[in-house]
Amino acid sequence: MARNPARATLALALAVTMLVQFAQHATRPMASYRALGLDASVEQLGLLALSFGILSIAVAIPIGRLVDRRGARATTVGGIALMGGAAAAHGIVSDLLGLIAAHTVLGLGLIFAVVGLQAIVAHAGPPDGADARFGLFGATVSLGQVLGPIVAGGMAEVLIAAEFATPDDPYGTTPTFVLAGVLCAAAAIASLRLPRFPGGTREARVVDSAAELKPGGLGTVLRAPHMGKALWASMVVLTATDVLTVYLPAIGAERGWSVAFVSILLAVRAALSFAVRVGTAPLVRMLGRKPLLVGACGIGASALLLMAPELPAWVAVVLMAVTGLVLGIGQPLTMAWVSRSAPDELRATALAVRLTANRVGQSMIPVAVGAVAAFAGSGAIFIVLSALLVSTSAAVARSNLR
Repeated sequence: MARNPARATLALALAVTMLVQFAQHATRPMASYRALGLDASVEQLGLLALSFGILSIAVAIPIGRLVDRRGARATTVGGIALMGGAAAAHGIVSDLLGLIAAHTVLGLGLIFAVVGLQAIVAHAGPPDGADARFGLFGATVSLGQVLGPIVAGGMAEVLIAAEFATPDDPYGTTPTFVLAGVLCAAAAIASLRLPRFPGGTREARVVDSAAELKPGGLGTVLRAPHMGKALWASMVVLTATDVLTVYLPAIGAERGWSVAFVSILLAVRAALSFAVRVGTAPLVRMLGRKPLLVGACGIGASALLLMAPELPAWVAVVLMAVTGLVLGIGQPLTMAWVSRSAPDELRATALAVRLTANRVGQSMIPVAVGAVAAFAGSGAIFIVLSALLVSTSAAVARSNLR
């Protein structure tokens, strides 16, 4: 049987994505615990979250334009290597400023890697298959989100139980950062086999050359019908996931949850996101994109609102499962929505615009949420996220998404 180059490219891109997301989602909650070990406040955790996305706001769109013109491999390999160094650096910093600096570089490396990987996925087949491809991409991200917190939390609990945790690292985070660096090194090496150009085909190279001669670019993407609503939906869905990752350690510490239980909550959310993303294409065929996304945001808002008061542990697990299920629907649908709205030669630019909007949300919303929580308590975090998802449901209902 003849080998399908596009399918092989997609499979390799998904494998690399899983390693990258495993490393990221092991590192980020442990970075919050590292900050708590350095006596960080809730507001300072917001600054840590801000640092992760702040540089991405400036560089995502230029990276997307570069990928559209020159190809995805170099940015992908370089970004993953940068992530590996930053992840390892989390384990050797001794103050909050150094931790924030390492987290900033981690976010910068991730944006280089993700722009390249998303462009490869977008071009690895026809446009009408984008829902299925991005569903698999989203499922792979969720798999990394499942494995990362479970492994990180497990290693931390072992160190704490064995009394190997040190006074400057009371939550046992250092092994996680070492593991994340190793995973990124493996992913960078594997990425060397990715195609230089997004589709890895002669046709992709022709389109790439033609794109340099075409006017428009960013303006063309931003003027696409209802692009603003698509970007808002993408930003809120991703930021809700991100805020939970950043703040659950602090909420858990306040409510008496162990590191292992917080890791379980994060893993449950990610596992349900993984499950629903695998089935994205059948759900779209059955329900339609707009009803699916509107309903998901509404249900997610209800689940998060119910988490605001202190709850029995089993109820928190159930609500996080529901949240993971409905948030998992949002990422592939918004990626496909943005990708289909742009011309073929500007798909990487469009996806980079989406990432920029996401990073604006990831940078600003956690800081605002932290400020609210400082005055109103940690439960207010869930109320703010619920309100944002309600606004998203309303925006999608008024959009041209089909």
